[in-house]
Amino acid sequence: MFRDNIVTQLKDKINQEPDNIENYSNLANYYVGSNDLNNALLVYKEILNICPNYFQALVNLGSIYFYKKMFLEAIECYTKAIKLYPNNYASYYNLGNVYAEIENFEAAFSNYQKALELNPDNGDIYSALGYLYQDIENYTKAKEYYKKAIEKNNTNAENYISYANILQKMLDYESACKNYEIACKLNKNDPKAALCLANSYSTLNKFDKAQEWFQKAIDLDPDYYSAWVCRAIAYSDENKAQEAISMLKQAIEIDPDKPNAYILLANILIEEKRYEEALLIYKTVKQILVDDARISTFIANTYILLDNYAQAVRYYKKAIKQAPKDNEIKLLYIELINEYIKNKAKAKE
Repeated sequence: MFRDNIVTQLKDKINQEPDNIENYSNLANYYVGSNDLNNALLVYKEILNICPNYFQALVNLGSIYFYKKMFLEAIECYTKAIKLYPNNYASYYNLGNVYAEIENFEAAFSNYQKALELNPDNGDIYSALGYLYQDIENYTKAKEYYKKAIEKNNTNAENYISYANILQKMLDYESACKNYEIACKLNKNDPKAALCLANSYSTLNKFDKAQEWFQKAIDLDPDYYSAWVCRAIAYSDENKAQEAISMLKQAIEIDPDKPNAYILLANILIEEKRYEEALLIYKTVKQILVDDARISTFIANTYILLDNYAQAVRYYKKAIKQAPKDNEIKLLYIELINEYIKNKAKAKE
């Protein structure tokens, strides 16, 4: 009711002064604040119908289009904004974000570099360039730009996480851990930072410290699916299968539509020689990943362990049909057939 009253009041002002852009802007901004992007989009369009060169409306509309993944429309808005104010770094930065999202890396680089020329002390631009280099797997350049992002803004925890992620990829685990620690100190309430640090300690086989930070991440967000899954992996690395199984079951309870926890759980059950249980889990995840050849192969392999060659053949055939170019699956199938023939021959002797 309160929201309806405010919207009514703002619309009344527009009706009284239909040429007053400020009234439209106030309504659009209210919609954005209420996360009603569809109505905000309509109002910004009205503003641009009245005043096609209204810079802030173009920028805000571009942001809405970007959020709604309407990338061509976002590009059009930001490009118009740049033509109006060619020295506004934020427009180039926003346009770079759009091009990065659609993987037009050359255009993204160009716009980020222009934004950097106009605002060389902005850490967010360096970070964006770091992400871009990371996407094309140029980790040396990504590291360079993430480091600059930290130099420009050493209070942003996300910069340290990004930098540490690259250090991990470059196998510098000790340095990565130190940067994750800084991120956790800067943002003590960020479960993502806590999870990154936990995983880093686990990589270094510092399992006690890892479990401490896994628990911290879960305490901050009990429904953090990735924290439960990663903690399970750490327990598995410690050869603590029961604890890992418990974590994965919790992850499945949190989000039963994600396949990762099911697959990891089934794999651990296989290692524990609990084949029937594993088979049930694989068949459950098969309902999520219907056409995934990998899952069909897992099921086939489990049937082999259960000495059920007929069902193994059935699921290998499914896997081959789902991934006809996967020669590894074909080789496994041929090995299975040869083994099946040998067993038949032995049975007749």
